[in-house]
Amino acid sequence: MLSPHELATLMLLNSHERRIESLDPDVLALRRYELVEVHELRGGVAALQISARGRDLLKRLGMDARRLNR
Repeated sequence: MLSPHELATLMLLNSHERRIESLDPDVLALRRYELVEVHELRGGVAALQISARGRDLLKRLGMDARRLNR
């Protein structure tokens, strides 16, 4: 079960409102639940991306990224 902070972090990642650090405790928990993935970019910069499992969870919660970006 996700904490309110973890769910809020997933929602922030979905909305692209702000940059979140990959070592944030809530991001680490989301990675452990396989809801978020970290991709290394050039220069050692980490990019966070919601996984298919995370997108499915958001969709079930009515927070589908396609609907939010309209």
